[in-house]
Amino acid sequence: MRGRALVVVLALILATLATAGVFLYARGVEQDAQSGGTMVPVIVSKVDIPARSDLNELIEAEEFKLIEVPQVAVVGGAVTSLDQLRDKNNSVAILAGEQIPVARIAGTVPGGALAIPKGMQAINVSLDSSRSIAGVINTGDHVAIYATFDDVPESFTGPGAGPRATSNSTTVTTVLVPTVEVLAVYRPISSSTPGSTGDASEQLPSSVQVTLAFTPDDAQNFVFTMETGRVWFGLLPPDESGKSLVPISYAQVIQ
Repeated sequence: MRGRALVVVLALILATLATAGVFLYARGVEQDAQSGGTMVPVIVSKVDIPARSDLNELIEAEEFKLIEVPQVAVVGGAVTSLDQLRDKNNSVAILAGEQIPVARIAGTVPGGALAIPKGMQAINVSLDSSRSIAGVINTGDHVAIYATFDDVPESFTGPGAGPRATSNSTTVTTVLVPTVEVLAVYRPISSSTPGSTGDASEQLPSSVQVTLAFTPDDAQNFVFTMETGRVWFGLLPPDESGKSLVPISYAQVIQ
């Protein structure tokens, strides 16, 4: 009888210890869930950072800080050291206080924050939405640029055209640059159109600012055209180039 009683007592003790262990484990899990568990240091920005910014300048200005967040809240590939940001730029905008995934950070790109191709120049232009493919054109696209000039002497429009004395003039449209890379696009949203309900879907960009990559010669021609003529953009399909065409005037259109 004494041996049986001892076994019962030991069983009760073990059961009590097991129950206590389960309770303590559950309590620990609950506390980890409430506190977020282990804290992990991550880098965040103190300010909003536009896309394609030089992060070295922001590091020097001390616009980044190290904070701790619960491990369960850390985003995949979050930046944890300023060394991960040095000599880099951000491919998309970064908001103040948000974690910075490494996927948003690009390596040093020749041409600076705009990634201007070697030997090219960046030229910015503001055009009304119809002329600049509003709502469609994006960074990385390629466009053909058409130019229209008024009062062009007819001697410039035919075979063997050249500066000859003439009293006749016409309007001419030509392909100014067959293929131009788009480096950046900014589309401000205008107020609602008259009679609209104010729904965002009815708001249209009144103008589009586009930054383009030109050779020096093409840049000169483009600036001249913006000062003296009119331009239209034609969006090119991916991986396709535009074509040079013979300038046209009224005669070629109506013939």
